[in-house]
Amino acid sequence: MIKFFRKIRYELMEKNKTGNYLKYAIGEIILVVIGILIALQINTWNNTNIDRQKEREYLNNLIEDLKTQENLINVQIQHERTMRLNCEKALKELNSQNINGDSISAYLEGVTRRTFVVHDPTIQDLKSSGNILLIKENDLRKKILSFYQFLDYTALVVQTSNETSIAEFRHFLITNNVVNVNYADSLTVAGGVDFYLNTVDLPWAKDLQEEGFRDRKSLFKVLNLVAARGKTSSVNLDLMNRLKTRMELMREDLVNYLKQS
Repeated sequence: MIKFFRKIRYELMEKNKTGNYLKYAIGEIILVVIGILIALQINTWNNTNIDRQKEREYLNNLIEDLKTQENLINVQIQHERTMRLNCEKALKELNSQNINGDSISAYLEGVTRRTFVVHDPTIQDLKSSGNILLIKENDLRKKILSFYQFLDYTALVVQTSNETSIAEFRHFLITNNVVNVNYADSLTVAGGVDFYLNTVDLPWAKDLQEEGFRDRKSLFKVLNLVAARGKTSSVNLDLMNRLKTRMELMREDLVNYLKQS
């Protein structure tokens, strides 16, 4: 094709047809420009298709992440419900006329903490790579970022409670003879995992435990701390339920967007 145009150009020059040559040259330039524009358009179209494919892949991965996160939320909800119920049972026993040390130990030995796990590999990839902008709808992009901000906030609240109030509560249980504790087992902790306390049947330890319950000042402190621990689980439950509701809405938005795109 290039040789063909070159041949025409030479023939016009040899015949000294300047006007025709100029017209030809202009036409050739126009054809080149049109060719470049078409190539650019095709390249843009290809890149747009690639971006849309990447967008769909990311959104589908986000949906899968949400399924995993839902399971983790359900595990945390069950844990917090159990913790709150145990505190309620302990409070009822502590408010009774004859406090049973064995019952208190049974209720409070399992009142421990649980780390809330965040599963967010896709959003981390989107943010670190800058590919978050592949999600072309601005409102959806804002909703995704807002959801994961609330997820991180929830995890931070649970972590802070674990490291402060719950840790202090468990320390109080042990150092103030509120429960009979098997110290050897409680010291067997691997990788920072906080295992349940294990109680042992020691008559003299039970005497110390129930002696503390007869001291009104000591008993009042135990009541307040157990109530506060139950409240912590109530706060965590509220956060988890709100997170679960937002997650369901987030998943619905993602599915609807994929259907429309």
